[in-house]
Amino acid sequence: MGGKTDLDRVVAYVPSERKKELEEWAEAEERSVSWLVAKLIDQALQERRKQQNPSKVVNMG
Repeated sequence: MGGKTDLDRVVAYVPSERKKELEEWAEAEERSVSWLVAKLIDQALQERRKQQNPSKVVNMG
């Protein structure tokens, strides 16, 4: 743990209740809070990209 990484750091402030909930979730997934939050950010950005660039539906019939 604690090795070098090419990832940038992002800092966020959350209420202690949310932090506790994230810690419990991360523990249940056997992951770190940092990993969990990074995955949540990835999912949110993917969803945002879908909304900004909706795929054109092609009618094959």
